[in-house]
Amino acid sequence: PRESQKQWYQTQSTWDLGCLQWFIAPTDLNGNNPSPSLRPHVISNSYGCPSNEGCNTGTFSQAVEAVRASGIFMSVSAVGNSGSGCGSINQPPALEPLVCSVAASNVRADTAAGFSSRGPATTATGFTHRSPDITAPGVSVRGAWRTGGYNTISGTSMAAPHVAGAVLLIVDACPDLAYDVDSLESLLYTSTRPLYTTQGCGGDTGSTTPNNVFGLECWTFLRQFNVAENNIF
Repeated sequence: PRESQKQWYQTQSTWDLGCLQWFIAPTDLNGNNPSPSLRPHVISNSYGCPSNEGCNTGTFSQAVEAVRASGIFMSVSAVGNSGSGCGSINQPPALEPLVCSVAASNVRADTAAGFSSRGPATTATGFTHRSPDITAPGVSVRGAWRTGGYNTISGTSMAAPHVAGAVLLIVDACPDLAYDVDSLESLLYTSTRPLYTTQGCGGDTGSTTPNNVFGLECWTFLRQFNVAENNIF
């Protein structure tokens, strides 16, 4: 039984990577005929990296590079719910600089959720960088529930989809930005308004922006849409 459990864990550890590969080149129901032309514009998910599943801090590195190279924007509820201590963003792919890591804020308030993990983050190669990238509402958010109907819950898993949704709306309004991750990130990050913190993570001061609690800040979709419209049309 223990060997079977080990094999199940090892299989589980490859599922996320297999999904990312599928996103880059979706196949038919039989796993044949991969077609990169069918890849999505953005993917958003909540990830963990349990060691008993054979996962480590470098497990997602090459996959994340491939996803970005294919032009897919990756919004990760990455920062996790291990806050509020500094350096609590320690799970991939959240700690990868090539994804958009999303922190959670209180709805209609300019405060970070107590559970939202803080940076800085350190990759498997020892590269330490500021994280998260951006903040979105993640406290008491109402959404569709897996068993039917709706439910109100909290978590960075409720924050990241806001960013993914904004990216999709921007791409729909401005098709020239499709599969251009650099431009989409630039738009998102330059149309935010800064939030400040005195927590001091990673040497931040009270005037540091971006910082290791909020990142480049709380975004407003209307501002981003206006920036995109003015720059594209």
